[in-house]
Amino acid sequence: MKYDYSFKESLLSLVPVVKNIYLALDRGEDNTEEEIKKIPSVKIIPSIWDMSIKKGHILSVETNKALEVLRVEHGDDENAWGIYLQADEVLHQDDYELLKQDLEKAEVEGCDAIAFRYLHFWQTHHHLAVAKNWYPQEIRAIKLKSSILSYGDAQGFLGQTKIFQSNVRVFHYGHVRDQSIYKNKMEDMSKLYDADATKSKYYNAKDRDKDQSLVIKYFGSHPNVMKERILRMNDIFELPEVLEVYIVGNPEKYTKSFLSSIKAKNIYWLSTTKQISKEKLNSSVVVIDQRFLDKFFFKSNVPKKMLSKIAIEWSPDFYLTLKLSEKNIGLKNQFI
Repeated sequence: MKYDYSFKESLLSLVPVVKNIYLALDRGEDNTEEEIKKIPSVKIIPSIWDMSIKKGHILSVETNKALEVLRVEHGDDENAWGIYLQADEVLHQDDYELLKQDLEKAEVEGCDAIAFRYLHFWQTHHHLAVAKNWYPQEIRAIKLKSSILSYGDAQGFLGQTKIFQSNVRVFHYGHVRDQSIYKNKMEDMSKLYDADATKSKYYNAKDRDKDQSLVIKYFGSHPNVMKERILRMNDIFELPEVLEVYIVGNPEKYTKSFLSSIKAKNIYWLSTTKQISKEKLNSSVVVIDQRFLDKFFFKSNVPKKMLSKIAIEWSPDFYLTLKLSEKNIGLKNQFI
Protein backbone atom coordinates (compact mmCIF):
# COMPACT_ATOMS: atom_id res chain seq x y z
CA MET A 1 0.00 0.00 0.00
CA LYS A 2 2.81 2.42 0.94
CA TYR A 3 4.40 2.18 -2.52
CA ASP A 4 1.12 1.82 -4.43
CA TYR A 5 1.91 -1.61 -5.84
CA SER A 6 -0.67 -3.29 -8.06
CA PHE A 7 -0.63 -6.21 -5.60
CA LYS A 8 -4.42 -6.52 -5.29
CA GLU A 9 -4.75 -6.73 -9.08
CA SER A 10 -1.93 -9.27 -9.16
CA LEU A 11 -3.63 -11.52 -6.61
CA LEU A 12 -7.06 -11.16 -8.20
CA SER A 13 -5.63 -12.19 -11.58
CA LEU A 14 -4.43 -15.44 -9.98
CA VAL A 15 -7.69 -16.33 -8.20
CA PRO A 16 -9.45 -17.85 -11.26
CA VAL A 17 -6.56 -20.17 -12.17
CA VAL A 18 -5.29 -21.61 -8.87
CA LYS A 19 -6.67 -23.48 -5.87
CA ASN A 20 -4.86 -21.35 -3.30
CA ILE A 21 -2.46 -18.42 -3.21
CA TYR A 22 0.51 -18.54 -0.84
CA LEU A 23 1.95 -15.18 0.14
CA ALA A 24 4.91 -14.57 2.46
CA LEU A 25 4.19 -11.31 4.23
CA ASP A 26 6.14 -9.17 6.67
CA ARG A 27 3.91 -7.11 8.98
CA GLY A 28 5.26 -3.95 7.39
CA GLU A 29 4.09 -0.47 8.32
CA ASP A 30 0.81 -0.01 6.44
CA ASN A 31 -2.56 -1.74 5.90
CA THR A 32 -1.39 -4.16 3.21
CA GLU A 33 -2.39 -7.21 5.26
CA GLU A 34 -5.92 -5.89 5.77
CA GLU A 35 -6.34 -5.46 2.02
CA ILE A 36 -4.95 -8.92 1.27
CA LYS A 37 -7.41 -10.56 3.66
CA LYS A 38 -10.26 -9.24 1.51
CA ILE A 39 -9.12 -11.42 -1.39
CA PRO A 40 -10.33 -15.04 -1.45
CA SER A 41 -7.98 -18.03 -1.58
CA VAL A 42 -4.96 -16.18 -0.13
CA LYS A 43 -3.01 -17.97 2.62
CA ILE A 44 -0.75 -15.52 4.42
CA ILE A 45 2.58 -16.91 5.61
CA PRO A 46 3.87 -14.63 8.41
CA SER A 47 7.46 -13.62 7.75
CA ILE A 48 10.15 -11.19 8.86
CA TRP A 49 12.39 -9.77 6.17
CA ASP A 50 16.10 -9.90 7.01
CA MET A 51 17.16 -6.51 5.67
CA SER A 52 20.85 -7.35 6.17
CA ILE A 53 20.72 -9.61 3.12
CA LYS A 54 21.90 -7.54 0.14
CA LYS A 55 22.18 -7.82 -3.65
CA GLY A 56 18.43 -8.35 -3.76
CA HIS A 57 18.73 -11.92 -2.46
CA ILE A 58 16.13 -11.28 0.24
CA LEU A 59 13.53 -11.44 -2.56
CA SER A 60 14.36 -15.07 -3.43
CA VAL A 61 14.56 -15.96 0.27
CA GLU A 62 10.99 -14.73 0.77
CA THR A 63 9.78 -16.35 -2.46
CA ASN A 64 11.14 -19.71 -1.34
CA LYS A 65 9.37 -19.39 2.02
CA ALA A 66 6.03 -19.35 0.22
CA LEU A 67 7.15 -22.07 -2.18
CA GLU A 68 8.15 -24.31 0.74
CA VAL A 69 4.66 -24.14 2.29
CA LEU A 70 3.12 -24.74 -1.13
CA ARG A 71 5.23 -27.88 -1.54
CA VAL A 72 4.35 -29.16 1.93
CA GLU A 73 0.66 -29.03 1.00
CA HIS A 74 0.81 -30.07 -2.66
CA GLY A 75 4.33 -31.26 -3.45
CA ASP A 76 3.47 -34.98 -3.41
CA ASP A 77 1.06 -34.54 -6.30
CA GLU A 78 2.82 -35.56 -9.52
CA ASN A 79 0.63 -33.20 -11.55
CA ALA A 80 0.76 -30.15 -9.26
CA TRP A 81 2.13 -26.88 -10.61
CA GLY A 82 2.89 -23.63 -8.86
CA ILE A 83 2.35 -20.29 -10.63
CA TYR A 84 4.47 -17.40 -9.38
CA LEU A 85 3.75 -13.68 -9.61
CA GLN A 86 5.44 -10.73 -7.99
CA ALA A 87 3.33 -7.93 -6.52
CA ASP A 88 3.49 -5.77 -9.66
CA GLU A 89 2.80 -8.56 -12.16
CA VAL A 90 -0.70 -9.29 -13.48
CA LEU A 91 -2.14 -12.02 -15.71
CA HIS A 92 -4.65 -11.24 -18.47
CA GLN A 93 -7.98 -13.06 -18.46
CA ASP A 94 -7.67 -13.66 -22.20
CA ASP A 95 -4.68 -15.94 -21.46
CA TYR A 96 -6.35 -18.22 -18.92
CA GLU A 97 -7.35 -20.85 -21.47
CA LEU A 98 -3.92 -20.68 -23.10
CA LEU A 99 -2.31 -21.18 -19.70
CA LYS A 100 -4.41 -24.30 -19.12
CA GLN A 101 -3.47 -25.66 -22.54
CA ASP A 102 0.22 -24.93 -22.06
CA LEU A 103 0.27 -26.65 -18.67
CA GLU A 104 -1.08 -29.75 -20.40
CA LYS A 105 1.44 -29.44 -23.26
CA ALA A 106 4.30 -28.97 -20.80
CA GLU A 107 3.26 -32.18 -19.03
CA VAL A 108 3.20 -34.12 -22.31
CA GLU A 109 6.61 -32.76 -23.33
CA GLY A 110 8.16 -33.60 -19.97
CA CYS A 111 8.83 -29.98 -18.99
CA ASP A 112 9.14 -28.97 -15.35
CA ALA A 113 9.01 -25.19 -15.91
CA ILE A 114 7.07 -22.76 -18.09
CA ALA A 115 8.34 -19.35 -19.18
CA PHE A 116 5.80 -16.57 -19.75
CA ARG A 117 6.24 -13.50 -21.97
CA TYR A 118 6.75 -10.10 -20.36
CA LEU A 119 5.24 -6.72 -21.12
CA HIS A 120 7.17 -4.07 -19.19
CA PHE A 121 5.13 -0.88 -18.95
CA TRP A 122 7.21 2.27 -18.64
CA GLN A 123 5.76 5.29 -16.78
CA THR A 124 2.31 4.92 -18.40
CA HIS A 125 -0.05 2.06 -19.23
CA HIS A 126 0.45 2.68 -22.93
CA HIS A 127 4.22 2.56 -23.31
CA LEU A 128 6.30 -0.63 -23.37
CA ALA A 129 10.03 -0.84 -22.65
CA VAL A 130 11.80 -3.12 -25.13
CA ALA A 131 15.51 -2.36 -24.54
CA LYS A 132 17.94 -5.26 -24.36
CA ASN A 133 18.23 -4.85 -20.57
CA TRP A 134 14.59 -5.88 -20.04
CA TYR A 135 13.91 -9.59 -19.71
CA PRO A 136 11.55 -10.80 -22.50
CA GLN A 137 10.43 -13.97 -20.77
CA GLU A 138 10.88 -15.62 -17.38
CA ILE A 139 9.86 -18.83 -15.64
CA ARG A 140 6.58 -18.27 -13.81
CA ALA A 141 5.23 -21.82 -13.49
CA ILE A 142 7.08 -24.82 -12.05
CA LYS A 143 6.35 -28.45 -11.23
CA LEU A 144 6.10 -28.64 -7.46
CA LYS A 145 7.57 -32.13 -7.34
CA SER A 146 11.00 -30.87 -8.34
CA SER A 147 14.07 -29.23 -6.82
CA ILE A 148 13.43 -25.91 -8.56
CA LEU A 149 14.00 -22.85 -6.38
CA SER A 150 13.93 -19.07 -6.75
CA TYR A 151 17.40 -17.51 -6.80
CA GLY A 152 19.16 -14.13 -6.74
CA ASP A 153 16.65 -11.27 -6.66
CA ALA A 154 13.80 -13.65 -7.57
CA GLN A 155 13.66 -12.67 -11.23
CA GLY A 156 13.76 -16.35 -12.15
CA PHE A 157 14.33 -19.92 -10.98
CA LEU A 158 17.11 -22.52 -11.00
CA GLY A 159 17.06 -26.33 -11.05
CA GLN A 160 14.67 -26.87 -13.95
CA THR A 161 15.51 -29.53 -16.54
CA LYS A 162 13.27 -28.49 -19.45
CA ILE A 163 11.43 -25.21 -20.08
CA PHE A 164 8.22 -24.80 -22.08
CA GLN A 165 7.96 -21.42 -23.83
CA SER A 166 4.44 -20.01 -23.50
CA ASN A 167 2.72 -16.98 -25.05
CA VAL A 168 0.93 -16.30 -21.77
CA ARG A 169 1.69 -12.67 -20.92
CA VAL A 170 2.79 -11.14 -17.65
CA PHE A 171 1.80 -7.46 -17.50
CA HIS A 172 4.53 -5.83 -15.45
CA TYR A 173 3.36 -2.52 -13.95
CA GLY A 174 6.23 -1.89 -11.53
CA HIS A 175 7.20 1.40 -13.16
CA VAL A 176 3.73 2.91 -13.49
CA ARG A 177 2.57 4.91 -10.48
CA ASP A 178 2.53 8.41 -9.01
CA GLN A 179 6.01 9.86 -9.57
CA SER A 180 6.61 10.92 -5.95
CA ILE A 181 5.65 7.44 -4.72
CA TYR A 182 7.68 5.87 -7.53
CA LYS A 183 10.81 7.79 -6.49
CA ASN A 184 10.48 6.62 -2.87
CA LYS A 185 9.85 3.07 -4.00
CA MET A 186 12.93 3.05 -6.26
CA GLU A 187 15.18 4.46 -3.54
CA ASP A 188 13.99 2.02 -0.89
CA MET A 189 14.01 -0.92 -3.31
CA SER A 190 17.61 -0.09 -4.14
CA LYS A 191 18.57 -0.51 -0.48
CA LEU A 192 17.82 -4.21 -0.88
CA TYR A 193 20.77 -4.32 -3.27
CA ASP A 194 23.20 -1.92 -1.60
CA ALA A 195 23.20 -0.03 1.70
CA ASP A 196 23.92 3.11 -0.33
CA ALA A 197 20.95 3.29 -2.70
CA THR A 198 22.80 5.51 -5.17
CA LYS A 199 25.38 2.77 -5.74
CA SER A 200 22.76 0.15 -6.50
CA LYS A 201 22.82 -1.20 -10.04
CA TYR A 202 19.05 -1.56 -9.78
CA TYR A 203 18.61 2.09 -8.85
CA ASN A 204 20.71 3.48 -11.68
CA ALA A 205 19.73 1.05 -14.42
CA LYS A 206 16.08 2.02 -14.45
CA ASP A 207 16.82 5.30 -16.23
CA ARG A 208 17.95 3.33 -19.28
CA ASP A 209 14.75 3.74 -21.26
CA LYS A 210 14.55 7.51 -21.30
CA ASP A 211 15.58 7.13 -24.95
CA GLN A 212 12.13 7.06 -26.57
CA SER A 213 13.40 4.84 -29.39
CA LEU A 214 13.49 2.06 -26.81
CA VAL A 215 9.90 2.62 -25.73
CA ILE A 216 6.99 1.75 -28.03
CA LYS A 217 3.29 2.54 -27.82
CA TYR A 218 0.77 -0.02 -26.62
CA PHE A 219 -2.97 0.48 -26.99
CA GLY A 220 -3.98 -3.15 -26.71
CA SER A 221 -6.14 -4.45 -23.89
CA HIS A 222 -5.21 -4.62 -20.22
CA PRO A 223 -6.39 -7.19 -17.65
CA ASN A 224 -9.93 -6.48 -16.47
CA VAL A 225 -8.71 -6.25 -12.87
CA MET A 226 -6.66 -3.18 -13.85
CA LYS A 227 -9.65 -1.07 -14.92
CA GLU A 228 -10.20 0.77 -11.62
CA ARG A 229 -6.49 1.44 -11.15
CA ILE A 230 -5.96 2.80 -14.66
CA LEU A 231 -8.98 5.08 -14.36
CA ARG A 232 -7.80 6.26 -10.94
CA MET A 233 -4.48 7.27 -12.46
CA ASN A 234 -6.23 9.19 -15.26
CA ASP A 235 -4.29 7.19 -17.82
CA ILE A 236 -5.40 6.35 -21.35
CA PHE A 237 -7.07 2.96 -21.46
CA GLU A 238 -9.10 3.14 -24.66
CA LEU A 239 -8.74 5.13 -27.86
CA PRO A 240 -11.63 6.44 -30.00
CA GLU A 241 -12.50 4.56 -33.18
CA VAL A 242 -10.68 5.71 -36.33
CA LEU A 243 -12.38 5.97 -39.70
CA GLU A 244 -10.03 3.77 -41.68
CA VAL A 245 -6.75 1.89 -41.66
CA TYR A 246 -4.80 0.30 -44.51
CA ILE A 247 -2.89 -2.84 -43.56
CA VAL A 248 -0.30 -4.26 -45.95
CA GLY A 249 -0.22 -7.93 -45.06
CA ASN A 250 -2.12 -11.22 -45.06
CA PRO A 251 -5.29 -11.24 -42.90
CA GLU A 252 -5.21 -15.05 -42.74
CA LYS A 253 -2.27 -14.87 -40.33
CA TYR A 254 -4.47 -13.45 -37.57
CA THR A 255 -7.28 -14.82 -35.44
CA LYS A 256 -10.79 -13.70 -36.35
CA SER A 257 -11.51 -12.55 -32.81
CA PHE A 258 -8.48 -10.27 -32.89
CA LEU A 259 -9.30 -8.76 -36.28
CA SER A 260 -12.84 -8.01 -35.15
CA SER A 261 -11.45 -6.11 -32.15
CA ILE A 262 -9.47 -3.54 -34.16
CA LYS A 263 -11.02 -0.16 -33.41
CA ALA A 264 -11.40 1.08 -36.98
CA LYS A 265 -14.64 1.57 -38.89
CA ASN A 266 -13.06 0.43 -42.17
CA ILE A 267 -10.09 -1.92 -42.55
CA TYR A 268 -8.52 -2.34 -45.97
CA TRP A 269 -6.08 -5.19 -46.60
CA LEU A 270 -3.44 -4.73 -49.28
CA SER A 271 -0.75 -7.04 -50.64
CA THR A 272 1.75 -4.27 -51.41
CA THR A 273 2.33 -0.59 -50.63
CA LYS A 274 2.09 0.14 -54.37
CA GLN A 275 -1.68 -0.24 -54.02
CA ILE A 276 -1.84 2.84 -51.81
CA SER A 277 -2.79 5.93 -53.79
CA LYS A 278 -0.95 9.21 -53.20
CA GLU A 279 -3.98 10.80 -51.58
CA LYS A 280 -4.07 7.97 -49.01
CA LEU A 281 -0.43 8.26 -47.99
CA ASN A 282 -1.38 10.46 -45.05
CA SER A 283 -3.96 7.94 -43.84
CA SER A 284 -3.20 5.30 -41.24
CA VAL A 285 -1.03 2.78 -43.07
CA VAL A 286 0.43 -0.26 -41.33
CA VAL A 287 3.04 -2.29 -43.18
CA ILE A 288 3.62 -5.67 -41.56
CA ASP A 289 6.74 -6.86 -43.40
CA GLN A 290 8.60 -3.79 -44.57
CA ARG A 291 10.72 -3.93 -47.70
CA PHE A 292 13.75 -1.68 -48.14
CA LEU A 293 11.92 1.38 -49.54
CA ASP A 294 8.99 0.88 -47.15
CA LYS A 295 11.34 1.72 -44.26
CA PHE A 296 11.72 5.24 -45.66
CA PHE A 297 8.13 5.96 -46.68
CA PHE A 298 6.38 4.03 -43.89
CA LYS A 299 8.84 4.30 -41.02
CA SER A 300 8.17 2.12 -37.99
CA ASN A 301 9.97 1.75 -34.65
CA VAL A 302 8.20 -1.50 -33.73
CA PRO A 303 10.62 -4.44 -33.57
CA LYS A 304 9.38 -7.99 -34.15
CA LYS A 305 10.54 -8.89 -30.67
CA MET A 306 12.13 -7.27 -27.64
CA LEU A 307 15.77 -6.30 -28.14
CA SER A 308 17.23 -8.84 -25.71
CA LYS A 309 19.32 -11.56 -27.37
CA ILE A 310 17.11 -14.22 -25.82
CA ALA A 311 13.82 -12.66 -26.95
CA ILE A 312 11.34 -14.70 -29.01
CA GLU A 313 9.29 -13.06 -31.76
CA TRP A 314 5.87 -11.81 -30.75
CA SER A 315 2.80 -13.66 -32.00
CA PRO A 316 1.19 -12.27 -35.20
CA ASP A 317 -1.80 -10.87 -33.26
CA PHE A 318 0.41 -9.09 -30.74
CA TYR A 319 2.84 -7.75 -33.34
CA LEU A 320 -0.06 -6.23 -35.29
CA THR A 321 -1.39 -4.78 -32.02
CA LEU A 322 1.90 -2.93 -31.60
CA LYS A 323 1.98 -1.79 -35.23
CA LEU A 324 -1.55 -0.42 -34.88
CA SER A 325 -0.69 1.19 -31.55
CA GLU A 326 2.14 3.07 -33.23
CA LYS A 327 -0.54 4.69 -35.43
CA ASN A 328 -2.69 5.42 -32.36
CA ILE A 329 -5.20 2.71 -33.26
CA GLY A 330 -6.49 0.63 -30.37
CA LEU A 331 -8.70 -2.38 -29.75
CA LYS A 332 -12.41 -2.60 -28.92
CA ASN A 333 -13.91 -3.77 -25.64
CA GLN A 334 -10.77 -3.49 -23.56
CA PHE A 335 -12.69 -3.99 -20.34
CA ILE A 336 -15.70 -6.19 -19.65
